[in-house]
Amino acid sequence: MDLHELEYFITITQEKNLTHAAEKLFIGQPTLSKYLQRTEEELGTPLFSRCGRTLELTYAGERYLSYAIRMLSLKHELEKEMQDIRSLKKGSLRVGMPPVRCSLMLPLVLPLFHKKYPDIGFRIIENNSEALDALLLNGTIDIAIYNMFEKKNGLSYEVLMEDHLYAVVRKNHPIRNLAVLNEQKEPEIRLEGLQDEVFLLQNASQRQGSYMLRSIEEAHIHHPKKQEHSNIQAAMILAADGYGVAFVSGYFLKRFQSFYTYDYYAIRELKRPIHVVAGYKEGSYLPLYTKDFISIVKAQMQTAPPK
Repeated sequence: MDLHELEYFITITQEKNLTHAAEKLFIGQPTLSKYLQRTEEELGTPLFSRCGRTLELTYAGERYLSYAIRMLSLKHELEKEMQDIRSLKKGSLRVGMPPVRCSLMLPLVLPLFHKKYPDIGFRIIENNSEALDALLLNGTIDIAIYNMFEKKNGLSYEVLMEDHLYAVVRKNHPIRNLAVLNEQKEPEIRLEGLQDEVFLLQNASQRQGSYMLRSIEEAHIHHPKKQEHSNIQAAMILAADGYGVAFVSGYFLKRFQSFYTYDYYAIRELKRPIHVVAGYKEGSYLPLYTKDFISIVKAQMQTAPPK
């Protein structure tokens, strides 16, 4: 089995069409057709069912795809380890982050990384956490920096920091009359004290949004007024201007303080910490420069922002 031909197969599964796959691979369509015909004959079973020009995987094709991805992933791991052995003169790092985290963190960490590894190529992929999980599992990215509430099968994590969510409201909001100091000497409120406000939540497809929706349900706040926003910063601006309450992690909270004026409160019901992690595929080889990138991110996250 030619590993290069496995890339042919994976591209066919993505494009579902031989002509489109051949164009993407920069080879002739007859060549690709002969490869597929030969492979199916060698295996003694069809890998695709054909409906016109559209190709859909058979069960045998699905199993073949699973092994193809694993074999190419091992090849990629071998190449990365050989790059380390060659004294890290060349290499690449593909990092996934949610958009707001990327905009705040990348300017802090990328210059430090490139100063240490000027010849290592760097690519950033922005997406929500669930999508980044899928990209890690299929090998599209090497690591992801994001929140982790529950471990996903097939992934490993290095915890970068522990964080919590806070309620953000306009300055001098009447909610301050309900606040008490917690053990950390922070003003703290209960979710029920906010039930008359518009809850500015992240989308349910985002981890923080899902976490907040579950917390609201567990706090028995029925039919709250809520709006979903994919952008944390937009929700913070609305809350600071007096429209509703946003729910923001301590890391973002401190980094937005120099831009906006607001009050914030710890939330009694949200004791479960948020773990900000570097996620990567379980069992994958991390080159030294990848480990150093994670260390740089961890150090920057634990550094207090300028006043």
